[in-house]
Amino acid sequence: MEPSSPYAYELSSGDQYVYRFATNNEIRYEVKFVLSTDYFDAYSDLDAEVFEMIISVVDNPLGGRLPADGRIEAMIFTIFEDFFLPQRYALVFICDSSDGREQARFRKFNNWFYHRTVGITDLAKFDRMAIDGDIIIFLSLILSRRHPKLSRIVDVFMQLGEEEK
Repeated sequence: MEPSSPYAYELSSGDQYVYRFATNNEIRYEVKFVLSTDYFDAYSDLDAEVFEMIISVVDNPLGGRLPADGRIEAMIFTIFEDFFLPQRYALVFICDSSDGREQARFRKFNNWFYHRTVGITDLAKFDRMAIDGDIIIFLSLILSRRHPKLSRIVDVFMQLGEEEK
C-alpha cells in the first residue's frame, strides 16, 4: 500500500454517523458527523442540514504525542468525501480547544483540506473565529459551491454569535 492511501474503516449510523479506523500503530480514531441544527435554527429559510465533524483519538496505546502518519490525511478525506459529497450537506468543523492546541489543529486541517481539494473540488470553505470567554474557537463552514442557498448560509455563518455582542 502506498503511504498516502487510506486505512480501512467501518461506519455505524443512527443519530450520528461514526467512522472508525485504526492505524498501523493501533491508534484508534473516530470521525463523527453529528446533526447540529442549533447553528441555523433561527434561520428556517435556509432549509440546510448542518453537521458538525468531530475527529477524535479514542485509543492511543503508545501514549504521549501521536507519531507522524501521512495516511491520516488520506483517511480523513476519504471519510469526509464518503459522507459529504453525495448529500451536499453544510458542515461546520470546530477545532478541539481542550488542550490549547486548537490553532495548530486548525492549521493542519486547512493544509489537509487545501492539499486534497486544490483544483478538483466542488467544495467551498469559509473560516472564522469566535470568542467564548477566554477561549478562541476556530470554525470552518464547508459546503458545495452548487448549494442553492450558498450565499445565504455563508452570510449567516459569518454572523453567528455576533447578535449577542
